[in-house]
Amino acid sequence: MIDSDKKTEMLVGLFMFVGLLLLGGLILMFGRVREVFKDTYHLRVAFPNAAGIKEGSPIFLGGSRVGKVDKKPQLNDTFTGVILDLELFKDVMIPADASFAIGSAGLMGDALVEIKPTGKQTSAFLPHDLDKVIEGEKGGGLNDLQSQAEKVGKKVDVVLDDVRTALKDVQGAMGKVNKEALSDTTIQHFKEGIEHLNNTLKRVDEKVLGDENSLALKTALADFKAAAASFKVAAKNVEESSAKLGPMLDKLDPAIAKADKVMTTADESLQSIKKAADSFALAASNITTGKGLLGALMNDERLMTDFRDLIYNFKVNGPLWYKDTAERLRAEEAKKLHPEESQPKRGIFR
Repeated sequence: MIDSDKKTEMLVGLFMFVGLLLLGGLILMFGRVREVFKDTYHLRVAFPNAAGIKEGSPIFLGGSRVGKVDKKPQLNDTFTGVILDLELFKDVMIPADASFAIGSAGLMGDALVEIKPTGKQTSAFLPHDLDKVIEGEKGGGLNDLQSQAEKVGKKVDVVLDDVRTALKDVQGAMGKVNKEALSDTTIQHFKEGIEHLNNTLKRVDEKVLGDENSLALKTALADFKAAAASFKVAAKNVEESSAKLGPMLDKLDPAIAKADKVMTTADESLQSIKKAADSFALAASNITTGKGLLGALMNDERLMTDFRDLIYNFKVNGPLWYKDTAERLRAEEAKKLHPEESQPKRGIFR
């Protein structure tokens, strides 16, 4: 029985030990106790006012907690400000162009130190455990609200000055309107213009839009209406006539097409006849002027006689036994016709 109780007590104690270990792990993981075990380095920053800052106040960089205030603020040598010792996590690198300011967080306005980088890409960072004191921004906490209120007040003053200038310009413009646009002379001219317009409208009503002109206009409109009706009837008749002529024109289309084809063929024949006539005229011209073989035969009597003798000799003797028979026959015929010319002449002393 005693051994069973001891065994139960040991199990309960072991369970409680494991539970405490898990609770401690959760506290270390989600609480700030783990920050105690992180490696840190220190920086010193001077502020003209650090109201609300105390030992253990958080330090934020880009919204992330990167350390705490190591000691309470200490007065500087001239008693014109305080110096804060900042304890930062060793794995946090502060850009060299970053500024340090006093801010507030939460509804209660708890003071904190805020590191504000410029946002530019840089490879220069503040060295760890820097001996030099860094100058922080002026103000902090409620002072920031006061400075912001002062800036807003200055901007409001600038806006009010602009409004005053604009009001002066509006007053000047209204004065010019009252003096020039709304002067007595301008109003009198406006009245005269209205009276002149009224008289003109009366004249138009009396002369242009009188009863006689209205009657003439009505008559002209009636005549125009009658002419339009006549034109409509004539157009209808033309349309009906066109409808009747349509089938006739459709029947004439094949005949017209054939006539076009015949005219095209006749045109081609006339062109061929013209070309032949031109060729014949050219040949006749060549014959008349003696150009070419035919022209020479027709115009040169000697050549024509030789050509005739050549054909006769070929016909009588043939090409192998060719001899000039035509010349001999011509000489014999000449002797028969003129025997006195063929006998030799004798001298007077023979």
